[in-house]
Amino acid sequence: MQGAYYCHNGELKPVDEARFALDDIELTHGYGCYETLKLRDGLVYFPEFHEERFLRSLSILGIGHTLSPGTLVAALGGLARANGLRDANLKVLAIGRQHRPADWYILALPPIIPAPLAYERGVACLLFRGERQFPQAKSLSLLLSTIAYRKALAEGCYDALLINGRGELTEGTRMNLFYADGAAATAGRGPLYTPPAQDALEGITRRTLMDALAADGFPVVERPLRLDEALSGRFGLMVSSTSNKALPVCRLLPPDGPPVDLPLPGFFSAVLRSYDEYLRRYARGPGMLDEGVQSSL
Repeated sequence: MQGAYYCHNGELKPVDEARFALDDIELTHGYGCYETLKLRDGLVYFPEFHEERFLRSLSILGIGHTLSPGTLVAALGGLARANGLRDANLKVLAIGRQHRPADWYILALPPIIPAPLAYERGVACLLFRGERQFPQAKSLSLLLSTIAYRKALAEGCYDALLINGRGELTEGTRMNLFYADGAAATAGRGPLYTPPAQDALEGITRRTLMDALAADGFPVVERPLRLDEALSGRFGLMVSSTSNKALPVCRLLPPDGPPVDLPLPGFFSAVLRSYDEYLRRYARGPGMLDEGVQSSL
């Protein structure tokens, strides 16, 4: 963790007092949900969107709580100020309880920043067969994601992309997926696609990237991506998350068979430029500057 404090149920507490019990069944069984937010240059990005999704995850998982809209946003800013942080990842956790409201926490972690060349050269991704339970909730039940992600790292990949029972790519273990016809995108034609929302967690970067492109007159179309299409080499792929924004995928490692190199359409650079400008406008927009930590309240 970063900083001297973490937040527990809205109260700041010293990090060295953080403890958990080995017989905490709800915690050890992963009965809870989480969010990860980006704090950069003193600005917490899209806290209202993260809070909205956090409350939705609690509802989907049947977790009772006492949080009301705005509570989490205020606590995020309070923790960043107390720790004097300008760059970090802020992780929010809720642990469901059987006979009382959930415990919720916020802790600061080191920021994750991809290597600059990854945006130009792309990253490799492993293809892994599996589907998350409750795909609309950002659940702490991360066994599938952990196994897939560690296997991806062992193969020298950046992440694993999940394949559902219908043979469609849905999402990464911690990222959303976008794709485009390589030839059309290189020629400046054709839409950008993303798997349907009902099959994947709707990431905040997915949401805001789609907003940015729509504002530039380039809407994103929801469409399933079949495994055979992904391995055809016809489509260029991008993956998005809070930390990496949007990265091109240069290679896929299928469950069986040789690796497949993917096109890197020049159009993807335009997508990233559009999103970077969207983030710059967000950072310049109306906000609240308080003791060096800015929020979008």
